[in-house]
Amino acid sequence: MKTKQSAEQMIIDKLKQAILSRELAPGTKLVEAIISEKLQVSRTPIRNAFRKLVEEGYVTLVQNKGAYVVQPDIKEIIQAFELRIELECIAVKFGLDKITNQDILKLEDTLEEELAVYKTQDIPEYIALNKRFHMLLADRSGNKYISEFLHKVIEQIDIYLRIYDVVDTKSEEKNKSLDEHRKIIDAIRGEDIEKVQTAIRHHLQSTLETLKSTAEGYKSLDQML
Repeated sequence: MKTKQSAEQMIIDKLKQAILSRELAPGTKLVEAIISEKLQVSRTPIRNAFRKLVEEGYVTLVQNKGAYVVQPDIKEIIQAFELRIELECIAVKFGLDKITNQDILKLEDTLEEELAVYKTQDIPEYIALNKRFHMLLADRSGNKYISEFLHKVIEQIDIYLRIYDVVDTKSEEKNKSLDEHRKIIDAIRGEDIEKVQTAIRHHLQSTLETLKSTAEGYKSLDQML
């Protein structure tokens, strides 16, 4: 049993790494025979790994065709962001009055860590810190459903950001996200629900527009090829 689980986890880890580093582009078919040969494993753990990757949002299974790297269309991306925006704004409604000065310091520290990691171009850690930043209000809301649902949708959006290579690591000045995080902190400090919600909506809408543009670019390239 342990060998089977180890083989499955190895396949999952290898495919995740290949997907997030864009060695496997969005929409790429995952061929069992090729994976079996490259990783020296049987077909059974590969199929089990596919199922788990589907659950985590990395892969889609198409009936009678096989497994493919997730390639969300624009409609799916918009739906994910619409849900995220509403969840984060609800989190503000229930969590803002529970935010302490210590929490604000945590947000400021997280922003400083984001900046430091950004400069090293460590994208996985940068995205993890971004998630920590956005989850704080949800966690303070005291509503486990807000936290659980927001956690899930952020995880999915983070996959989209990684596979479409949206995070700009070339210039701090061009990275609007860092400045938008500062504005969110300022709004939280002012304890104004509407201003915090507006800052969050603006921030996430900006990220959505960048992601939509990049995803459309990938689609146009695929059509040309």
